[in-house]
Amino acid sequence: MLSQVRSALKGAGAWIVVILLILAFALWGVPDMGQLSGTAAVTVGGKSFSQQYVQNEFNRAIQSQRNQSGGSYTQEDAVASGLHNQVVSAITTTSALDQFADKMQLAMPRELVADFLQENENYQNQATGKFDPTILDSILRQNNLTVKDFERRVGEDLRRNQLVNALAARASAPDPFVEAMLLRDTERRDIGYLIVTDEMSGKAAEPMPADLETYYQENPAAFTAPEYRTFDLLVLKNADFRENLEAPEEEIRRLYDLSKERLYDKPERRTVYQITFKTEAEAQAASATLRQGKPFENIASERGLDLAAVTFTDAQKRDILDPAVADAAFADGLEEGAIVDPVRSSFGWTVVQIANVTPPETTTFEEVRDEIEAQFLDQDTRRALLSTVDAIEEVRDSGAGLRVAAEEAGLEIQTFGPIDRYSFAPGGAIIDKVPGEALSEVFALDVDEESEALDLAARDGYFFVALSEITAPAIKPFAGVQDDVDQNWRKQERQQRISDTVRGIRDAVAGGQSLDVAASQFNRAPTQLLIDRRFENEAISLPFNQQIFTATKGDLVSGPAALGEAQVIVEIRQIGYSPNQIPPEQVDAFEQYLGYQLDQELIDAFVTAVRDDFDVKINQVRLDAIFGEGQ
Repeated sequence: MLSQVRSALKGAGAWIVVILLILAFALWGVPDMGQLSGTAAVTVGGKSFSQQYVQNEFNRAIQSQRNQSGGSYTQEDAVASGLHNQVVSAITTTSALDQFADKMQLAMPRELVADFLQENENYQNQATGKFDPTILDSILRQNNLTVKDFERRVGEDLRRNQLVNALAARASAPDPFVEAMLLRDTERRDIGYLIVTDEMSGKAAEPMPADLETYYQENPAAFTAPEYRTFDLLVLKNADFRENLEAPEEEIRRLYDLSKERLYDKPERRTVYQITFKTEAEAQAASATLRQGKPFENIASERGLDLAAVTFTDAQKRDILDPAVADAAFADGLEEGAIVDPVRSSFGWTVVQIANVTPPETTTFEEVRDEIEAQFLDQDTRRALLSTVDAIEEVRDSGAGLRVAAEEAGLEIQTFGPIDRYSFAPGGAIIDKVPGEALSEVFALDVDEESEALDLAARDGYFFVALSEITAPAIKPFAGVQDDVDQNWRKQERQQRISDTVRGIRDAVAGGQSLDVAASQFNRAPTQLLIDRRFENEAISLPFNQQIFTATKGDLVSGPAALGEAQVIVEIRQIGYSPNQIPPEQVDAFEQYLGYQLDQELIDAFVTAVRDDFDVKINQVRLDAIFGEGQ
């Protein structure tokens, strides 16, 4: 655990940042009701979110990832990484929290929003450390926002953050709690254990007919046929709708050309050092010393800055806000190490040095042709699939059943059953053509009930089920299960002999014998080990390990061995701790980590309760229509 704590807390204050991340939606929160139209894809309490709204938020999240990855992030990448689920979770969570805040009549004064913008380093000029309106203006242009709309969104975000952070103590865990957890984590136990097997437990008995009959009568559950169900199943897979689809070559080329600049052209990037002086004379003097070989780091240090504060790493030209500086830094012919003459910028005279140049790259049509073709066909396939689902739902909405709806759509429905919940038919044959998720849905329905369109587990289509018959559980005749009865009786007898042997050994130890002496009667000797709470082997399973660590010194603990039918007896011989071996900095990190965990559990419980109160509803089919189609 402590190694995990070290890696989790490398950055100062990182745990506070993690608390804020529970909102998952940094700045672009809940929409105006006027933005919503059409059938809701997501509903939270009294607010609904249309497919178009969710699509816009998904697109915005993808674009943000593309900006960070240099334009190589596709919609397929987003879905594969779970970004679509994060977007939906963010929408529902922020909406629920906003409605809760409204209910509590909480408000965020505009003055606090203004203070936040002035003090937040994201809106400050790196050279001056003061609020820079050009940075804010750039953000507004990139997101097509007005100042008023931006302030409203920031205010909503600040209100949510204050609501959630009110629950966070932001303090280390109490000392007694930390001490107890440290002792628990560093506890070691010296044990002796003995594996008790069938061979140590005497000769096996042979069952009489009456014994088997009695066992059968006393254990009806072991010989009862499970509940079986008969049902109709309709599976619609993407692959079924892809046959005979073709992607015209000119269309593939057109899609490439449309996306070339956005996805396949990687512009030139440069790592640039820049620092701004008030006067041209100061800038010229700094430039001259740089040309004489003085490191830029020293220039920055003389201004009270470190090198990181004056470095734009792997930046595109558009990333440098001041146009004059951007033009100078990206002038043709500049190589690594080049020093640019001082530039008259918005805030003074700026000195620039080129630290690194990454040439532009273009992914050719031939390199991505197959990928574009697959995306094109996926879109057509998905549209055809969703159109068929809608057609089936329309027929069912008129009162018809699944079978009629399938026939009108020209689809063949399959009937399965009787089948139990584990895919077995009467007699033990495995029915392997029913998806597990469909079978689970079948056993959640009543007779004559039908499911909605539900996702296949592989996310490659949908299924419908209609339950027609339930066969209740019934005990099997003795004659038909006699071999199973015999096998089960022998297993029970064997387990009883082993348990009796374990009991005899425990009684002997309780009577004053040592475990070593009691074991010697079977020509065995206990195995001695020093173990921690994570130890396991062929004798000691993790659950049994937990029993060992809840016992006290001198106790005997017994239970099933980790492997096979044997049992194991463990004697607790010594208990030790070694918290003094943990460096103080790790203890401090552990205290901070436990404090964060306590805060996080409280916040998680609060957010979950708020979401539950506002009854989050998801229309999965409509979300699939968004996340399954290309942009």
